Amino acid sequence: MCLKYYCLGVINIEYIDNKSRKYNRIKTNRLNKKYINKELIASDEILSNINGYSLDKEQRIAVITDECASLIVAGAGSGKSLTMIGKIRYLIERKNIKEDEILCISFTRDASSNLEKNIKKNFNYDIKVYTFHKLALQILKNKNYKISPTNTLENITDEYFNNTIYNNVDMIKKVKKVLNKIDTPYELILKSKELINLKKLIITFINLFKTNNYKLDYFLKIKKNKDIISIIIDIYIMYEQELKSDGSIDFNDMISLATLYIKNHEIKKYKYIIVDEYQDTSYVRFLLLKEIINKTNAKIICVGDDYQSIYRFNGCDLNMFLNFKKYFGYTKILKINNTYRNSQELINVAGDFIMKNKRQLYKKLRSGKRLDKPIKIVYGDNLKKLINVIKLKYKNILILGRNNFDINKYFKINNEGLIDYEGVNIKYLTIHASKGLEEDVVIIINLKDDTLGMPSKIKDDKILKYVSTGVDKYPFEEERRLFYVALTRTKNEVYLLVNKKNPSIFVRELIKNYPKYIEYI
Repeated sequence: MCLKYYCLGVINIEYIDNKSRKYNRIKTNRLNKKYINKELIASDEILSNINGYSLDKEQRIAVITDECASLIVAGAGSGKSLTMIGKIRYLIERKNIKEDEILCISFTRDASSNLEKNIKKNFNYDIKVYTFHKLALQILKNKNYKISPTNTLENITDEYFNNTIYNNVDMIKKVKKVLNKIDTPYELILKSKELINLKKLIITFINLFKTNNYKLDYFLKIKKNKDIISIIIDIYIMYEQELKSDGSIDFNDMISLATLYIKNHEIKKYKYIIVDEYQDTSYVRFLLLKEIINKTNAKIICVGDDYQSIYRFNGCDLNMFLNFKKYFGYTKILKINNTYRNSQELINVAGDFIMKNKRQLYKKLRSGKRLDKPIKIVYGDNLKKLINVIKLKYKNILILGRNNFDINKYFKINNEGLIDYEGVNIKYLTIHASKGLEEDVVIIINLKDDTLGMPSKIKDDKILKYVSTGVDKYPFEEERRLFYVALTRTKNEVYLLVNKKNPSIFVRELIKNYPKYIEYI
């Protein structure tokens, strides 16, 4: 059993002696860590062939470490997926854990699907890899819940302003006050950009409210901003009533109801839970994991990179990662520091850049790849000319922007983000959409000091402070992580297309602090 006294203060490691084929268990502390690491890395053939690759020392330690709770901090390009697959293979082939005793979760549908296919293709394991929502749906499969369309809240919000309060003088006065349009006819307000932005704000507020597991009585604790809060309460109640009358639930309800179901029912006896991209978790997701652990006594292994936490707008809370021990008790924190994607020179820049924010977990990434000046600053706005230069060396190019529309001034793209240009394989993605991907060479556009530039200077409305736990403690904290993600997608050089008269503050910082790693074109 995974009891507190059993885990506290020791490092529990299981390794296999290849000669005797017997398991050995070591309980150790820092005094004999050197000895342990020597024993740990004694060759085990299964760790020498994970999808055709041999795991490095840190990856092997992460695979073999066996604690109640483990956090694997994996840098960009460090092979975290290989490490996860190695862990699964080790559990099945060395510890005789059954496939259905392993619960594997990833953050996005694409990531979970790719990981599941990878495991099946290379080792023929029938391991289901869930997203949190897919897992919740699986748990509730016998309850016959109907999933509400994703635009239901948007429709209810439109209904509220267009019809519900249309003849309500007091409510219209309140809306005008919130929008600072006291003397504007309501018919004009209905068509205004200000009301569109207010609707978006309300929808974001309600989604964050539910993601962070707040209840209706929480509104009573909010003493300021009474006018807009009362509007949000009205729409929230309308939305919940609509879900109830339709017999449906939304995605946030799915996770909360699944957690409640587990608390009151017997479930499958998992022995290990492996969670990918844990830096993107939220409080309701944590509650679901915690309830599964309480019910099954499973051990949990979470993998992620706090440098790449970029989904705060979806309710993700980096504190869940940075304060992992607070939530799961005694934890063994392991770091995978070898990167197989970027050059040492690039990660020197990117690592130092991200660690300007001391709240991030320090890690010193290492690479065997060398490039003299991996960052190319290109002044001007001629993207096609730049591509014509790059294509002489590379045939696969990834273009990244801060916003979906950044590419529109240069190219038309299809639904998959592909660009048809002179036989070169070019794809455009937002930086958010590029996380987890890599390409031969990367171009970053829209690097100007502007509201919609990089970093984006659109500030969260103050009202969101009541439902968001991820407020920046360092200037442009999340935008800095976003730029780190952009820089580290390349396997070779990264080209920065820069407006010379109005360069991004991040570009100015690179120029000032890392001149020896930059070439100007």
